[in-house]
Amino acid sequence: MKKTLRLLAALLLLPTLLFAAEPYYGAGSQIFNITAGVTVPFFYNNPNRAPEQGPEWTFWPGDGVSQTHRTVGGVGAISYQVFLNPYIALGGELGFQFDFSRAGIVETNVPIFVKATAVPVQGKFEVPISLGAGLLYASYDGASKLTFGCQLEVGMRYFITDEWGVGINVGLYVFPEIYAGESSKMSTLSYLPATLTVSYRH
Repeated sequence: MKKTLRLLAALLLLPTLLFAAEPYYGAGSQIFNITAGVTVPFFYNNPNRAPEQGPEWTFWPGDGVSQTHRTVGGVGAISYQVFLNPYIALGGELGFQFDFSRAGIVETNVPIFVKATAVPVQGKFEVPISLGAGLLYASYDGASKLTFGCQLEVGMRYFITDEWGVGINVGLYVFPEIYAGESSKMSTLSYLPATLTVSYRH
């Protein structure tokens, strides 16, 4: 019983211990990241789809009736952020994401996001949590459009030197597609990215 109480107390105190450390960053600190990895189609929702074309909601890569008819793709991005205070950084990200449809046609997305990152655990080992939103340039089969998108990302990074670090990230991309016309509804495409990161801070 005592061991259980000690373990419970340690778990409850862990967030306090993490935040109690002296923050590494200050207002004006800067960080630059380069990321690259893969994206997995998570879901596609198309409320405009006729019943004979398949279900309105589809999930995961593959050619099945309930699958997205898309492949695993690639993603890369560069981002630059400035810390507003020791724990919150704000900046921008320019990315590139692609995958293939069942017909073998490539779809590309170029997100241009404003990105905010909270770093509750920082120093040699860090846990960044980011939220981004902004414009998205999408291209498929010769057609293109400018829409909007958003992302949620959680990562872990380790700084080998005081300035240079490497890390891994997982997240969620959501790319709505808005169609013109009163009878049309918004469709939504979502991906799960997994990336490696190289970071430089000063």
